[in-house]
Amino acid sequence: MRVLMVAFCIAASAVIAPLWVPLVLAAWATDILGSPVRRLECLLGGRRRAATAVVVILVVGVLIPIIGVVAAVASGMGDLFDQVRAALKGHGSLASALLGQGVIGRPEAGDWANLASRHGANAWHALSMIARASASATIGLLVFVAALYTFTVDGEQIRAWLEEHAPVPRAAFARLVGAFYETGRGLIVAGGGTAVVQGAVATLAYVAIGIPQALLLGPLTAICALVPFIGTGLVWIPIAIELIAAGHYWRAGVVIGVGAVIHSLIDNFVRPMLARYGRLMLPTFLVLVSMLGGLAAFGATGALLGPLLVRLCVEALAIISDEGKISVSAQAKAGRGDDECPGGPETVE
Repeated sequence: MRVLMVAFCIAASAVIAPLWVPLVLAAWATDILGSPVRRLECLLGGRRRAATAVVVILVVGVLIPIIGVVAAVASGMGDLFDQVRAALKGHGSLASALLGQGVIGRPEAGDWANLASRHGANAWHALSMIARASASATIGLLVFVAALYTFTVDGEQIRAWLEEHAPVPRAAFARLVGAFYETGRGLIVAGGGTAVVQGAVATLAYVAIGIPQALLLGPLTAICALVPFIGTGLVWIPIAIELIAAGHYWRAGVVIGVGAVIHSLIDNFVRPMLARYGRLMLPTFLVLVSMLGGLAAFGATGALLGPLLVRLCVEALAIISDEGKISVSAQAKAGRGDDECPGGPETVE
């Protein structure tokens, strides 16, 4: 029976594995949105399902334009990376790849219109391609929405069932669940929130100094901000170098000031504020290694899976260590008890 049980568990895991990303993101979103749902539930007179439905609709309404922006940026980044690779091989210049073909300067009204039209067309084209060709993306979005609703409404019952049937002690299960949710809050709230702020500041700075690729380099800065240690320097350092080489010294100074000073201030002040709501209890170096290793092993989704697996591994090692200490302590107490006389010292008459 045990062999049959293990076989069924492996088969079930193989079925669920292709959809682990939307399921994990839905579980993390449920944890993050727990407080707003409870407040809305109180306002609606205890109607939890209605409150959950409203929150899910709002989340989907926010996700659709975000997906459009990400799709447009991803499309532009493909062209950007191709140009950068060609420039590194001697075909074209790195300045034209990073700074664009337009004239660097204050953008006019026509430039804004052309820029918005081009990026809007890219976003619409990318969304159309996703809707037509990517069944997995559509299925993933449907699974995310359904899981978000289900986990929010019946999350307590699901957790109770898992806690009762999981092949680990209840205390260890609770600690692993805590580490799971901690990883989501740390990556999405603290890391993601800080990256969004840094990307927005970079975008405004690039637009202000008239870099034609501003609406592409700004979101790229937000993505690179998720990488520990160097972070946004992956974007602003090459831009500053190319601006200096092109003779745009004051613009290079603005880029360096924003990258070296403003982004550092954001990292030192915004991140601790967001860390109150979510902090990943892993050393920065370990986060970097787990992200890069996850990307190498699992592709793009490894940026999430790598830190999650490492954090769960660290927590499992801590649980085993704590249980070993408790066992040693209990054995020591038992040993001292065997040496002592139960009735106390004998009285010699």
